[in-house]
Amino acid sequence: MNTLNLSKTCIPTLWSIQFADRIIALAALLLFFPLISCIYLYLKVMNKTKLERVYIHGTDNLVGLYQFPYQGWTHQLPVIINIIKGDIGLLGDEVHFSFEPKPVLFCRPGLVSISSMQRRIGIDFEDSLPSLRKAYSSLWNYLLALVRVTINSALTSNKTSQAERISLFGLSLHNATMNGMLNLIVSKAKTPAKSLTQFAFVNADCLNKAYTDSQYHRELNNCEAIFADGIGARIACRWLGVGLKANLNGTDMLPLLCEQLIKEELSLFLLGGAPEVAHQAAQQLQLSHPMLKIAGTHHGFFHEADTKSVLKIINSSGAAVLLVAMGAPKQELWLAKYHSKLSPAVGIGVGGLFDFYSNRINRAPLWLRQMGMEWIWRLIQEPRRMWRRYIFGNPLFLLRVRKEVRQLNNQKPHQSETKTNVINYPNLSKSSTQQRCGRIQLRLLLNRIAKRSLDVSVAAFALVLLAPLLLLVALFIRLESPGAVLFSQQRVGKFNHTFTMWKFRSMYQDAETRLASLQKTNEMQGGVIFKMKCDPRITRIGKFIRKTSIDELPQLWNVILGDMSLVGPRPALPREVAQYSPSDRRRLQVKPGITCIWQVSGRSNIPFDRQVELDVDYIYQQSLTEDIYLLIKTIPAVIFSRGAY
Repeated sequence: MNTLNLSKTCIPTLWSIQFADRIIALAALLLFFPLISCIYLYLKVMNKTKLERVYIHGTDNLVGLYQFPYQGWTHQLPVIINIIKGDIGLLGDEVHFSFEPKPVLFCRPGLVSISSMQRRIGIDFEDSLPSLRKAYSSLWNYLLALVRVTINSALTSNKTSQAERISLFGLSLHNATMNGMLNLIVSKAKTPAKSLTQFAFVNADCLNKAYTDSQYHRELNNCEAIFADGIGARIACRWLGVGLKANLNGTDMLPLLCEQLIKEELSLFLLGGAPEVAHQAAQQLQLSHPMLKIAGTHHGFFHEADTKSVLKIINSSGAAVLLVAMGAPKQELWLAKYHSKLSPAVGIGVGGLFDFYSNRINRAPLWLRQMGMEWIWRLIQEPRRMWRRYIFGNPLFLLRVRKEVRQLNNQKPHQSETKTNVINYPNLSKSSTQQRCGRIQLRLLLNRIAKRSLDVSVAAFALVLLAPLLLLVALFIRLESPGAVLFSQQRVGKFNHTFTMWKFRSMYQDAETRLASLQKTNEMQGGVIFKMKCDPRITRIGKFIRKTSIDELPQLWNVILGDMSLVGPRPALPREVAQYSPSDRRRLQVKPGITCIWQVSGRSNIPFDRQVELDVDYIYQQSLTEDIYLLIKTIPAVIFSRGAY
């Protein structure tokens, strides 16, 4: 038996599809395991909830999906476990949460779905069930469906905008759903104005033409509404920060419009195309919609001298809606020129629509349209006519959109300076705030993980590499003066917590008892830190290892223990911290380090107040790249002993 029936009404899932899901999920788990482990350990250390479960409707019972308890793109990574367990699939029916009414599921729920893919591309009016059944018919079709979903996700966004109008190239695009567009057209057809009401569809090619043709641009803006068609317009709107509600075009609109016209008892006139094409398209529409009233047809290859007779035929037909298929911009310019002489209530430019419905040219299959790649099908069918439009036109369109986006971004600062009387309130919506917080928390988390990984790896490698040098220094220290080779001292770390810091001993054993008598000779401005170039407490080998900073190398062990970091403010003594002002205590917000900005910028020659400023600068701009940069700068600072004594 090669299938598993999840429910009597569900599409059966082949065992090969289940196996493929688990293999892909295991590969993803191996890929993201370091990141998942780090996030899990961090949440555990911070005593936060490590995993939470969100319940959705399964085919039979509720299914608990694992996720991390924060917002961000990584919070859903634990759902890989559900895929391995077989709770959900990579591709399946749309997810419905437990607090929603129980839906009718046609197969197991999936991480992605055909219906969500079609919604993202703007063709959610198409039935997704046949595509879902085909995807589950074999492993090959299932994998192809996953590829389609991946391409769809890369080109589109799941966000839609509630804005009714979208400005692009100075054109005001009407952002509507398919039903919204149909209702607008039919309402205008039912209540005629004094002259014809014009509508237009624009794709990337039309927008390219409008970009350079001022007359076409002007007549488009005079239309009642301009509807965006194609993946190019969808990408452009996404770059502008808005989402189209639907992909609106004449080919998808026509059968739905015919149904509405039948209900309202309105008639249709087809004008355009080659001779007989409009008539053939009308015949096909009549077959699929027997109750449809087609008032008449006429081809679009007529001379200017014949226009008067064509207008007479259209007006005498009594049609409420006129479809003009002459290609852009000719059809829009013709409608604009004669709109006052036309009696139909509505006129719409529909491009090559009649070619599709006359079966002269085949429409792209749904699987290609789901990826927004219908233009590839057109290019294959008519390469000589379409190559310039798509091969050169599409990249040119995207370049022009990019240019407009840059111009809009450059205008924003200027607008905020000139419009001083306008109060711009921040976006404090719950979803927006959560997304921003999630991104900030994730960035901070990844920065901490990266910094700790760098600390441990570099410190461990350095200890192994420098082991011979460390043993040699220890021998010289022991030979010159009695006492321990290593010197331990209590220092203040992050959040004022004390820890034991290790150094090579560079002073005589009675150094601490002699400090009080030397306080008057302190050469460090500010009095918080004690520094003296010719400190009599320092041994001969001590002068060398302090000059070359070798005495600090045992602190690599503190780095491995987690008390310190490679880069950070230098750890202070408790008596020094006791003299800190509230401003100075900002140094204690992060782990102390072996090196930092002021260590590579002058070391002991820099006054204490300036040291604090440099440390605070580091705290607010710290990053992995900044740490690596400071570690590299530390090398010449140590070699040339700048400011060391």
